[in-house]
Amino acid sequence: MIDTHCHLSHRDFDDDRDAVLERCWENGVSAILEVGFSPETSGKAVEIARANPHRIRATVGIHPHEAGSVTDADWEAIVELSREPEVVAIGETGLDFYRNWSPREDQFAWFARQIRFAVKRDLPLIVHDRDAHDEVLATIRDAGGGRARGVVHCFSGDLRVAGEAVALGFYLGLGGSITYWNPRKKGRMLAELPLDRILLETDAPWLTPKPEKGERNDPTRMTHVVDRLAESRGVPREEILHHTRENTRRLFAHASPWPPVGR
Repeated sequence: MIDTHCHLSHRDFDDDRDAVLERCWENGVSAILEVGFSPETSGKAVEIARANPHRIRATVGIHPHEAGSVTDADWEAIVELSREPEVVAIGETGLDFYRNWSPREDQFAWFARQIRFAVKRDLPLIVHDRDAHDEVLATIRDAGGGRARGVVHCFSGDLRVAGEAVALGFYLGLGGSITYWNPRKKGRMLAELPLDRILLETDAPWLTPKPEKGERNDPTRMTHVVDRLAESRGVPREEILHHTRENTRRLFAHASPWPPVGR
């Protein structure tokens, strides 16, 4: 299993981060993408990746929740961090019209800026999209100029949104939230999403899958996500693992040999 969206830098892991990682490697997790969402967390993401060079890589970016308070100095810090060899993507960036913790004009401005930067650097984007499907897709089209690529993290759209995201060059990140979905309303969609565009993720320490919802999430709990996908598609879990590994390697081919080959 490869966790393509994790926040090990979060304070919830301060007391046992190393032990959590050891448990991951012993329980079927082969690689992790540690995602930054502010200058501080982006710096910590790089540190965590640097301490685990064979299995962890980092991303750096400005989350929409941070868009209302970010400064030019903060952006310069992100730009500098992006040059570190451990960094393989830009983000977490995007739009959040559910919380609306930052003014929407600031969210749009910083999202577009990071799209253009990712295109310039030829790096994938880690995109946050909450209650803003059409606006996220439109911003990617406008700012990306047909050259943006990446993953829509914690995908929550319908098949139309999925199809448009894939057509734009994006993968769909699926994590613990799919275990909350109503089987009748959204379970069928899991069977129809293109298997060659699905990535596994956790968003740990959040979005713990059933049946452990309410506990701290970590990458080992992806097994529930794999099982849900396999059940919904009527395929062996090994098939889900094979495709999601290959999809991760394809998106992050520039970061070879990460994820570890043959694991």
